[in-house]
Amino acid sequence: MDDVYQIGIDDIKDTGSLEDCLIRSDSFTSSPSMDNIRKLLKLIEVKNDGDDNNQDEGGLKGLNADTRPLEPSRRTFGPWEFVTLWVITGSFNIGGWTTGSSLIAYGLNVWQAMLTVIIGNVIVGCLCVMTGAPGAKWHIGFPIIQRAPWGVNGFVFVVIQRVFLACIWFSTQVFWGGQCVKLVLTAIWPSFARVNRPLANGTMTTGDFTSFIIFTALYYPFIWIKPEKYKLPFLISCVTVIPTIVVTWIWFMAKAHGVGTLVTDVSSVSGVTQATRSHLGWMMVLGICTNINSMSVHVYVQSDYTRYARKPKDQILAQLIMVPMGTIVVALIGIICTSCAAQIFPEQHGTLLWAPYELFAALQAHYENSSCSRAAVAFCGLSFMIAQFGMVVANNGVAAGLDLSGLFPRYFTIRRGMILMSILSFIVQPWTLLNGASKFLSVLGGYGVLIGPMTGVMFSDYFIVRRQILKLSDLYNYNSHGNGIYWYQKGYNWRAFIAWMMGVWVTLPGFVRMVQNSSSDPWAGWSNLYDLSYILGCSLSCGTYYVLHKVFPIQGLGVEDNEDYFGTFVRARVIDGVDSVEEKSVPEIEEKVKSVA
Repeated sequence: MDDVYQIGIDDIKDTGSLEDCLIRSDSFTSSPSMDNIRKLLKLIEVKNDGDDNNQDEGGLKGLNADTRPLEPSRRTFGPWEFVTLWVITGSFNIGGWTTGSSLIAYGLNVWQAMLTVIIGNVIVGCLCVMTGAPGAKWHIGFPIIQRAPWGVNGFVFVVIQRVFLACIWFSTQVFWGGQCVKLVLTAIWPSFARVNRPLANGTMTTGDFTSFIIFTALYYPFIWIKPEKYKLPFLISCVTVIPTIVVTWIWFMAKAHGVGTLVTDVSSVSGVTQATRSHLGWMMVLGICTNINSMSVHVYVQSDYTRYARKPKDQILAQLIMVPMGTIVVALIGIICTSCAAQIFPEQHGTLLWAPYELFAALQAHYENSSCSRAAVAFCGLSFMIAQFGMVVANNGVAAGLDLSGLFPRYFTIRRGMILMSILSFIVQPWTLLNGASKFLSVLGGYGVLIGPMTGVMFSDYFIVRRQILKLSDLYNYNSHGNGIYWYQKGYNWRAFIAWMMGVWVTLPGFVRMVQNSSSDPWAGWSNLYDLSYILGCSLSCGTYYVLHKVFPIQGLGVEDNEDYFGTFVRARVIDGVDSVEEKSVPEIEEKVKSVA
């Protein structure tokens, strides 16, 4: 029998993971209630979460049905599925609508803001193809891929940060979804607008919180849909939200008899001074990087979705075209509708309605006695609410759930991770994060400072150092004897940590200054470097990682499994007498291996 397979089984079964480190700590072992805690942990172990594979692999320390390489039957995403994925999670939603208009706060006029959107999202499309390549080829998700550059223990550093960011994004998207619910309820029952007692120091009202809870209850059933079956929900979302955005655009332009005053004279309407000369150049650079930063988390974890690709090339053209095109179209429509609203609704007193739910609420208030306007607002709110289901569940929920599953495969699945995120969304209190456009942009800017260098490490390791070759069995190898090629030094690849720090330190001071003083008092030099945060950090970390590899070479390059142990690529027999890993439990396979040996 092939020795490689025997090593893979032993390593996965008998070695430590993050869960085992917690259980085996001295303080935990000496606890008098250890037996009770073990019983509780045994009770909540992943045994059968509606998937037969889970029952077979739930006791393994390195994988479960969600973290393992996907077998062909679960890979259901073709080119059109990736198009609909990006329609819902990338552009035709509240975040995509507000992308371009928010950039005006930097002192850019409409066309300058749109230029940054175009350049930024073309770059995003290319980045998505690159970050999605490992998942499309090897059919593994983000947390598993990170074990290659960071080590089978070091990857925890990256994934924990990603989980933290997921908490922010998940809760933010739920809050926006709650605003859509509030819009629908107010359209149906106008008296709901009087449910407005201030809460949380005035950052929200009782109506906001009620809508937040209702939206949470509404998206819960979608948690039970497996990612490989998202085709129909994506299609329904596209059919509702795309016509809504197009019709809204046409109606506002017809009502304003043009593109509105914001497009023609941005300074007088927005109250923002137009940037000029060198300041204009740096603000455009910041605008481009803000577009990238706002999508940086989604970009970084593309393998969580491309792992479902039927063929590796299925993700390429769809993302290269749909990522920039969708965002460009929706951002421009958002700017034009906001511009037209400033002219149509003079009672807003010069307030620019960036968010679509604010725009539709103003429309209902302007035509308060019109049943047609209430019906239109209700339908628009419902459409954006459906799109938010995709943002919450398919975008942030899947990624966060898989991250937690990668950290604790014995106790978490994607579904359980989503449930935990829904609980944490109340604790994060997104209404405080969204209290002001400048604060929100600062939060978005911070993503690139951390994520850009991490992405650079991954690019360097996968494309330059390893030449796109991975050994799947060792990605699940926690052997303390260091038999796996991703063990490095005690499970940590120090090269990745040094490379990441080289990409972070150069932009961190400028980010701190941005958070402290917004853009009113920049820190010469450092603030300019911060404007380049994602691109600069990614490039520096990528180059540093490669240089460290050349000086201190990484071992095991070019090595891959000589058997399809997980049944990932073909439906062939893995071992004589045993059909495939997904059809037999590990004990059965191990017994067969011993008998053959």
